[in-house]
Amino acid sequence: MQLKFLGSYAKLKKCVSRTEMDGEWRELKYGHKQFRTDDGGILNWWETTKTVTFQGHSLAAREELTQAFVAVASAGRRLLGEYRGRVFHGRLRSLYAD
Repeated sequence: MQLKFLGSYAKLKKCVSRTEMDGEWRELKYGHKQFRTDDGGILNWWETTKTVTFQGHSLAAREELTQAFVAVASAGRRLLGEYRGRVFHGRLRSLYAD
């Protein structure tokens, strides 16, 4: 299952800013938003599908961004899907009353 960020572009930008990583945002075609760190890490997010992917010019840059973002976004319960054996349920709640 792909990793998804449950929230708006503004919420995504807020989560990324909480990682305290320096970089720039780009708004590409078809709702594709991209954050590029100064170290070369890249976070891609598609507004329509909410899918998040990570890339990097080096493995270290990609891993640093990935770990920081997953830590911040999962604390806010904004992730849905699976990443490296961890399953995220976002803000899903049971359909049944307790």
